[in-house]
Amino acid sequence: MDIDDLIKKIQPYFSELKAEDFMSSPVVTIREDQKASEAKELLRTRRISGLPVADKEGKLKGIISIEDIIHALENNMLDSDISELMTKNVVCITKNEKIMDVFKKFEMYGYGRFPVVDENKKVIGIVTKYDLMIALLVKLSILYVHDTRREQFVGVEIYRSIPKNVKIVREEFEFQIDYRDISMAGTGASELKKFLISKNFPPKFVKRIAIATYEAETNVVIHSNSTGRIKAYIEPEFVEVRVNDNGKGIENIELAMKEGFSTAPDYVREYGFGAGMGLTNMKKCADRMIILSSKGNGVLVEMHFWRHEDEN
Repeated sequence: MDIDDLIKKIQPYFSELKAEDFMSSPVVTIREDQKASEAKELLRTRRISGLPVADKEGKLKGIISIEDIIHALENNMLDSDISELMTKNVVCITKNEKIMDVFKKFEMYGYGRFPVVDENKKVIGIVTKYDLMIALLVKLSILYVHDTRREQFVGVEIYRSIPKNVKIVREEFEFQIDYRDISMAGTGASELKKFLISKNFPPKFVKRIAIATYEAETNVVIHSNSTGRIKAYIEPEFVEVRVNDNGKGIENIELAMKEGFSTAPDYVREYGFGAGMGLTNMKKCADRMIILSSKGNGVLVEMHFWRHEDEN
């Protein structure tokens, strides 16, 4: 089932959702008096395919896309004002439009994104198909997304966990979790800590990653009744950690995220685990955390960590 089929299937159950409920906001915009070269750099660094163009008051004036930048490159127009290259008649979404109407616009126009405007035509957000999908999955308690740096990455077209065809270039670390021995919980996090230190990541940064990974690993041991796996991917300023299992899954992620909530049995609590703080601690440590799960379908936790200035 692809993303369009998924949205079609479940959106009627959440017809009350409005664009302002699932849009990404605030959104990166650019002014029409800026240069095409500036738009090119923004598109490259933000990894997006289009930018709303707004005036000084934030009112929508147009859209500039990668296709427009290619045209500028071909015609030696990178020094031209964006107003000369942008599309001026923009199809947009109002903040009160219902989710089914928004999806119809995606089907009708085939665009990858739409700017969202308020009653004064000010740009207040952006909507992609992935915003629709994530809003629906969150409503179904299948997905949880926490992102402290979201405002810096608004408009990113894909989530690295969804869809499955997104590829990670380098896999750097892997550890198999054995759920049968609770006394071994945390071994994978310890090994990851050693690995990251060997790659010369600063101790404060590594400590944050190790704590979050320890909590995720312990959850696999306590709750899944299944083997699991830790994978880590590294870049100079960024580490991504994935912890997954094929066990019982989480029936209600929203409830599980509440501080102190736990389904750990008594014998687990005797070992000092199961206080209901694991997911909370993971959220505190990770800059971005995605949990994808449903009853009987295991759990995938993906955590992103960026190096902070005070960790260097």
